[in-house]
Amino acid sequence: MEFKIKERMTFEVRLEKRKEGREKVIKFLTNSEGNEFGLEQYKNKEMPIKLIKYYPFFSANSENGKIIGACASELYGKGLLSIELLAVDNRYRRQGAGLSILKKVLDFAHKNKIHNIQCSSLVSNKESKKFLKKAGFRKVGKLKKYVGKQDYYLWEYLP
Repeated sequence: MEFKIKERMTFEVRLEKRKEGREKVIKFLTNSEGNEFGLEQYKNKEMPIKLIKYYPFFSANSENGKIIGACASELYGKGLLSIELLAVDNRYRRQGAGLSILKKVLDFAHKNKIHNIQCSSLVSNKESKKFLKKAGFRKVGKLKKYVGKQDYYLWEYLP
C-alpha cells in the first residue's frame, strides 16, 4: 500500500494589535481573489479609521512573515461577534490556515465572553459552505439580495 505525504506549511496566527499590522490585513483582504465580502469598496482608497481601530483583525503568517490568510470581524454590543471577512490565499488553502484563523477568532470570543458568533457566505460558494460546516457553524437562514443583489446564507456558531 502506498501513501502520499503532503508537506503542510507552518504558520502563525495572531490578533493584529498594531495599526500597521491591521493595514496589511486590510490590504490582503481587499486584494484577495474570491473575496465575497464587502471590503472591495475600499480598494485603492483609505480605510476609515473606525475599521482600523475597532475591528478585531487576525492574520495567518508564513515563516517569512508573509500574510497567507486573514480575518476581519466586528463586535456588536457585548455578546455578538460577526466575521465580516475571511480569506486564505488560494495557494495555501486546505492546509489548515482557515481553520486556525477561526480557532483564534473563537478563542478571542471566549476570552471576551462573547457568546454568539455569526458570518454570511454566498449561496453559490460551495467551498465556503463546506468549510463553515467543518468549522462547526450551522446555517440559520438565507439572506435574499443581501449584498450586490446576491443571496447569502447566514451562519452561527454557539460555543
